[in-house]
Amino acid sequence: MIVRKAIINNLKDALELTKKTGSSSIVHEYLAQKGINFPVIIEQIDNRAANILKQEAISVGADVSVSQDVSRFKKGFSDIVLFANLTQILKLFDKLKMQPFGLKEVALNFKQLINNKKVFKCRDKSLDFSCPIVMGIVNMDPDSFSGDGLTCPDKAQGQALEFEECGAGIIDIGAESSRPGSNFVDAKTEIKRLIPALKKIKKKLKIPISIDTYKYETAKAALDEGADIINDIFALRVGKEKLAKLIANVKAGLILMHMKGLPKNMQKSPKYKDCTCEVFKFLLDRKNYALNFGVQEECISVDPGAGFGKTVEHNLELIKNIRTFSSLGAVVGAVSRKRFVKALSGEDKTSFVVANFLTAFCGADILRVHDVKETVNVLKMIQAFKGV
Repeated sequence: MIVRKAIINNLKDALELTKKTGSSSIVHEYLAQKGINFPVIIEQIDNRAANILKQEAISVGADVSVSQDVSRFKKGFSDIVLFANLTQILKLFDKLKMQPFGLKEVALNFKQLINNKKVFKCRDKSLDFSCPIVMGIVNMDPDSFSGDGLTCPDKAQGQALEFEECGAGIIDIGAESSRPGSNFVDAKTEIKRLIPALKKIKKKLKIPISIDTYKYETAKAALDEGADIINDIFALRVGKEKLAKLIANVKAGLILMHMKGLPKNMQKSPKYKDCTCEVFKFLLDRKNYALNFGVQEECISVDPGAGFGKTVEHNLELIKNIRTFSSLGAVVGAVSRKRFVKALSGEDKTSFVVANFLTAFCGADILRVHDVKETVNVLKMIQAFKGV
């Protein structure tokens, strides 16, 4: 007899294990769901609801870590952690959907958390996330932090087509640097840099085009020329309702990014009590803001904003926990050539490609990168590995 630990990373792994035992096909999925651990954090839940959830969790074989205030039946709100497998989560959904004190909302959130189907639509296009998608960066700002800024539309077109040929699924064009310490560029200058390149690229490119801007005027000019996605580092805090309605009207894709502070000061001692928690709350709030003005849920993607008001440790935490954001939509991982990568392992291209690899492996759906060919090759390795 041999006893060894089973390694289960997903439902596919669990199904393979159950099938190998020769068990009946009738119970394969049921047993596999029991092997998927599914810890859930619930913040600021009514203590009365926490008590009910604790008892219901125990009744299905799960458990909940609660504050001592909950155990002592004190009024108020607290944070809890539910420890359950997928089968137990599904049972809890049925038990909680009729309960008071906000537990119906908790149950509905369970359904969203376990839904693995991701959709990101941009105009008439729908992206497939069976494999992470590479977003190739085309910089039309000579002040680009990575030193690859272009000024010639023909060169921008050539770079975009090369990226598409190498396997990129999206091209992201920007004309204003957001590097730490950079200053704002007015919309007139941004449009002057951007639109000639966009026109050239749009003529021949088949994949979606994203525009890295937060300004209504620039976004309108780009969308009028056929751009598919607006990548907004301010998450509609600058363009606000006007920009949200514009995106909604044309059914363009929208990427909402988290940033603490402004580019000129964001890296001056950024502090968080709980980085992942605070970034999640921000992105959830901005997503709801976009939804309120008509942007469709399937048109929204989120970016935790690595390098934008974060220390090295904050960035590593966000990469490690990037799958947390998947309940908000497709997740963008943008770590390419960021300062924290250089601080950890130097400026060799290998460091940047490894950073992209880790971001994809931890759960990013879209990788915004400079090194397209190398990253595409790395993703092929990840897919082959996951398919074993």
